[in-house]
Amino acid sequence: MSFFPPDPPMPEPDETEPSQPRWWQAPQDELPTMIPVSGILAATDHASIALAGVAVYTDGIEIRIERRLRRLGIPVRDWNELTGAFMDHLPYGSADPAGRLRFGVVLADGTKVTDASPFFGGDPMAEPQGHMLTRREQGGSGGPHTYSSADHLWLWPLPPAGPIDLVMQWPAFGIGETQVSVDVSTAPELSHRARRFWTD
Repeated sequence: MSFFPPDPPMPEPDETEPSQPRWWQAPQDELPTMIPVSGILAATDHASIALAGVAVYTDGIEIRIERRLRRLGIPVRDWNELTGAFMDHLPYGSADPAGRLRFGVVLADGTKVTDASPFFGGDPMAEPQGHMLTRREQGGSGGPHTYSSADHLWLWPLPPAGPIDLVMQWPAFGIGETQVSVDVSTAPELSHRARRFWTD
């Protein structure tokens, strides 16, 4: 007889496929239509942030952001701290959360929406009232001289017809509140051109 008792039986895996609320992020099974807009939103000696385009899906838009960082001759220790802040890895005991990168939009009807936690104090599975803006970082890469990253801002549902104002700030990098108008007036029409990767 073995000293150790037999392991308990493993539970059968759950065969159900979990569903994801459409307000969490852009649908992964849709090919969007692109609005070709781009431009530098802000730049400092080390950091630059840009609008790279707007993808239109059937029930929302995804604002695509590109971020770049350059070393510009600073010591390696400072560079490592800079890349940590760039990726929002706030150094223990030395960072102010208020310095983080933040985004928001002002819709054509004047509604203000920010990327502050949309689920705070609520049920994340419950359909929210009004518009929601969620930010998803798309990873990052770099080396001893440059670093890059991207963010996707999912605005759900589709904004009302007209331009939106994209607002951002990044105090940790000396970037104050910056606002730029983005023409997404064609989004309602383009939403009908989004296509699913699978039709069944």
